[in-house]
Amino acid sequence: MFQTDKHNISPGSKKPDKDPKKDSKINIFVHDSWEYIKDSACSLCKTLKDPQKRKDAFIRLIKEDGPLKIFSILSAAAIWAVVSISVYPTMESVYYNVPVEISLENTYAEANQLSVMSSSDETVTVKLKGNRSQIGEIKAEDLTASVDVSNVMLPKNYNLSMKIECAKKTEFEVVSIEPETVSVSFDKIITKELSITPLLENVRIAPGYMSGDPVVNPSSVMVTGPQDMVNSITKVCARVSPEKELDSTYEFTTDELVLYNNNAVISDDSKLLSFDKSAFAIQIPVFVRQTLPLEVNIINAPEKFDLDYFREQLVFSVGEIDIAAPNDKIKELKSLNIGTINMREVDVGSVFEFKAENFLPDGYENLTQIDTVTVTCPSEGIKKKAIAIKGKDIQFVNRPAQYEFESVSSGMTLFVVGDEEQISSITREDITAQIDLIDFDMQEGDHKMSVGFIISSYDKVWFNGGDGIATPKIIVKATVSEAEEAETVDD
Repeated sequence: MFQTDKHNISPGSKKPDKDPKKDSKINIFVHDSWEYIKDSACSLCKTLKDPQKRKDAFIRLIKEDGPLKIFSILSAAAIWAVVSISVYPTMESVYYNVPVEISLENTYAEANQLSVMSSSDETVTVKLKGNRSQIGEIKAEDLTASVDVSNVMLPKNYNLSMKIECAKKTEFEVVSIEPETVSVSFDKIITKELSITPLLENVRIAPGYMSGDPVVNPSSVMVTGPQDMVNSITKVCARVSPEKELDSTYEFTTDELVLYNNNAVISDDSKLLSFDKSAFAIQIPVFVRQTLPLEVNIINAPEKFDLDYFREQLVFSVGEIDIAAPNDKIKELKSLNIGTINMREVDVGSVFEFKAENFLPDGYENLTQIDTVTVTCPSEGIKKKAIAIKGKDIQFVNRPAQYEFESVSSGMTLFVVGDEEQISSITREDITAQIDLIDFDMQEGDHKMSVGFIISSYDKVWFNGGDGIATPKIIVKATVSEAEEAETVDD
């Protein structure tokens, strides 16, 4: 039955230099191994078909770890492999987590500027059938489920089929794909600039203060995403969530944007949208409120003029105004000066206008929304009188000693306005007309010089320098005095 290599001796013969007991043990081992291999091969064929039995068999092999059984199992596996290839040349194999790929390159979808918005599945389970030797070499990472987008032309949802591609040059038949189709949403991607509106949910203003218009920086954001979703956005808000009571100007920072479609919050997945800015600063101006009476500044009044008398005659269209300022200094103000009245421009019943934009300091806010204040000068109990002033009656003060001055103009008409009783009494002798030469340039010839007037005995009248004056300035001739000329000749 078995023979040795060199000595053609049957198993029952004696070998002179061998131990008969040892030979008997070898023969018994070989015989038992062969029988065990046959039984194991049959059992292995059944076992390897069941995954749980394969696992149990391996564990049992580890625990019982005998040389005979290890040798037998390996031999049985080899026999089973040979038999399987011979009897079952094709096989089926299942692959899990095969990635789904969607390519729009060179498709109608790409030509129509469509993009993939979402997909119902990222992986699929695939069952393949093919030659046992080739199928056995394929792994899940070698496979790709390529979505067929050949019929995608419009921005909407599609249920699309897939085809299985393998990175290896292997022939196979696709038995099944689970799921059979994948739902894919397509849309156009656009970018739109939208302004940012602050959303202050838990911010309060302390009593006695008020807030101005919040300022957002940056004031707009570029939103990129599906066309329909971007176009549905009517407002973008930067939300400030922390609770805070403010008594001074404060700046918040936030990265939270809330999107609205009219008055409804858009709850679509924000992953479909992207923004070119992620951080926003919101400055909230806080003002101190104050109600202040109005007043005007008065210039060019006569030296002894009763300003209180004149102020009492003025009529303001608004006596006081509500304003807000960015700091507590406004609390120290007793009144608000809205502008200046030049007495030279005041006639009987004159009206002056003052714009709020001109008299409110920067940063101050007009809470009354009154943009113009008018001030009307008195008309009742007020009169106007014309008085002629001759050129020879004009006095020169602060005159340089070496010069003589003479008025070239014959004179002018001066209008005096004021209290009816005082105006009735005033005469030419009550008015002093003079020219101050303190700034004379020491040049001979004609000079145009301003004339000033003084009323010493009356405190409720003033000069009106409107059209009633022939000229606000007169021509004065300056010459070197004769005494000065004589000294020059003697020298």
